[in-house]
Amino acid sequence: MKKLKSNIGWMIDRSPYNREFIRKKFGKSSNTISNWCTGKSYPNVKELWILADLLNVNVGEMYEWSDDHET
Repeated sequence: MKKLKSNIGWMIDRSPYNREFIRKKFGKSSNTISNWCTGKSYPNVKELWILADLLNVNVGEMYEWSDDHET
């Protein structure tokens, strides 16, 4: 079975922004940003597009499909 894997954490880490900046920009808790980065929860569609623009990436690059047994 395939599962959706988040690349958000990796993209933030390689951007000029840190997670605290992202947290403040979106008015979210540190836990929420951490969950976005690990794929435990997801930004809504509007937030996803704003985040992609901020990180200068395509929305489709922010997630990928992986096999359920992969980490």
